[in-house]
Amino acid sequence: MPDPSPPLTPVHRYCVAAAAERYHVPVGLLYGILATEDTRVGQTVHDANGSYDMGPMGINSLWLSVLAHYGITRSEVLDNGCQNIAVGAWILARKLKDHQGNAMAHPRAFWRHVGDYNSAIPHWNHQYRQRVAEFARRDFYRPLERVSGGGQP
Repeated sequence: MPDPSPPLTPVHRYCVAAAAERYHVPVGLLYGILATEDTRVGQTVHDANGSYDMGPMGINSLWLSVLAHYGITRSEVLDNGCQNIAVGAWILARKLKDHQGNAMAHPRAFWRHVGDYNSAIPHWNHQYRQRVAEFARRDFYRPLERVSGGGQP
């Protein structure tokens, strides 16, 4: 009997570049989030509030009901690396868009909204955005397979 679960598909550099372009977010931020989340395709991490994060971009399960309206399933978020990256870029774009005015013109607001990708709680937000910023600066050229379990296309 065949295995009903779909095969895991890794993250490739072109997935990151395409998602950054499509959702108008800096590609370096996506790499920073990938390195900060430090998880892999098919992996879940349980949170203290009962939800869980999925895949390389750490997509929280609380987003599943919203994503269902777009026809995106839990399996796609968890097991498809490119879909996971696209969803993460979409969420990040929404967080950055929530800022009134131009977030890029206000660095503090910009980074606060980057932190909102993970948590709106000030302490966790601050820690998260600091890690993302550090990784985005330091690890932009780090091999993707070390960041998200992906490989070369």
